[in-house]
Amino acid sequence: MERSVVAVIVTYNRLDYLKKSVAAVMAQSFPLCEVILVDNKSTDGTPKFLQELERCNSTYPIRVVNMEKNEGGAGGFARGIEEAYERGADLIWLMDDDCVAYHDALEKLVCGFDALTEKLPVSPAEQSVSTEPGFVCSNVRWKDGEVCEMNIPRATGDWSRYYLPESPYVRVNQCSFVSVLVNARAVSLVGYPVREFFIWLDDVEFSGRIAERCPGFVILDSLVVHDIPQNTGVHFGDVSAKNVWKYRYGIRNEVAYLASRPLGVLKAARYIVSQLSQMSATKVPFSLRAQILFAGLSGFTFCYKSKIRLPAARSSYLDVRSKREPTTRPFSPEPEGMK
Repeated sequence: MERSVVAVIVTYNRLDYLKKSVAAVMAQSFPLCEVILVDNKSTDGTPKFLQELERCNSTYPIRVVNMEKNEGGAGGFARGIEEAYERGADLIWLMDDDCVAYHDALEKLVCGFDALTEKLPVSPAEQSVSTEPGFVCSNVRWKDGEVCEMNIPRATGDWSRYYLPESPYVRVNQCSFVSVLVNARAVSLVGYPVREFFIWLDDVEFSGRIAERCPGFVILDSLVVHDIPQNTGVHFGDVSAKNVWKYRYGIRNEVAYLASRPLGVLKAARYIVSQLSQMSATKVPFSLRAQILFAGLSGFTFCYKSKIRLPAARSSYLDVRSKREPTTRPFSPEPEGMK
């Protein structure tokens, strides 16, 4: 079955990263119908670059979405997915602007999606669950070829039930927005990401919401590089006056997410205590710890589920025949550890 695939990249004031990400997307071995670039009100020259790209690019149709204000990654992806969905995409390929995809990353995702659709391994207890994948995500590495610590998909408890040594698929119930191919049918079922998260956890919540209705998988031979300065996960011991705003969103969102689950209030409270302990161990100033504490407590009253929006009926569908073969030289980053 031929499907229309649209890429969505969200960016904010990271022009140098964006250029590499766009170059990699334009050089994919699997043809796209369109590339949607969501600009979160950048001020670093990104708008000019996108304007020229939209006007002059000859590889794929470019559609630039200029946000009226910076709505963070959560708002940007919600808007980008909405745009792709309303324009009729069957599959929506999501990534941050610091994601650099190997030239066959998308091809591997689509092949995996098709293979799983033809014969998706589900247990007898899941006969009421969709047997078409809700999403398939890439194997995210760091610049040296090692696994990227902040982008490890969360495998299901019974992942080995569906694993075959000869196939590069592992079932997961959560993933990041660093290269994930989302089924538009799943979007119609569960809605869009929660804009109000702003940053952090929007991807985990959204992919988890999909996985509750449609199975998700990581495609191990679909490789991308997350071009971040350090290969570390989120650690509250690193809170500083400069970055505390991110951690405030992070703990609020995590607490809200945990508290919304069965018996989650206790887990959420333990999470707050754990993060405060991390900050205490690294001697984060008390004023910053107080900010994190109050942000965490606010998560108990942050009812994000009421903010989930479902899409309206689609009025158009992309013509897969409009796809054009890439005209640029295939771009394949080769981190030192993966040559």
